[in-house]
Amino acid sequence: MYKSSKQRDLIMNYMKQINGHVTAEQIFNDLNANGTKISLATVYRNLNILCDLHEIKKIAHPIEGYQYDKTCKPHYHLHCIKCDRILDLDIPYKEDFNKEMSEATGLPITTHDMMVEGICEDCLKKQ
Repeated sequence: MYKSSKQRDLIMNYMKQINGHVTAEQIFNDLNANGTKISLATVYRNLNILCDLHEIKKIAHPIEGYQYDKTCKPHYHLHCIKCDRILDLDIPYKEDFNKEMSEATGLPITTHDMMVEGICEDCLKKQ
């Protein structure tokens, strides 16, 4: 198991305070801008540990690499094709889909992630 870490606590507190999804570079820049001296390697290392501990979730952004989400419960995401943000979708998680996939493949499916692409509400309002 992992020992407690001051840097990890700082990163977790940062994650709890933000809205949306952030990159490791954004966390690094924001923490350093606020006077917390931390290296980018330390940010990445601790984000990976927080993911291993199921405290945060790593999401593959189609363009920017990985982003991090403070919400670990299963949920779906929208990638906005206009502004490139990733947003949580407020729709129920389909547990039955895991069972359907298990039956279709003969494999034990325990969870799934889904990212849909479209246009977010903010971008729709701008049109």
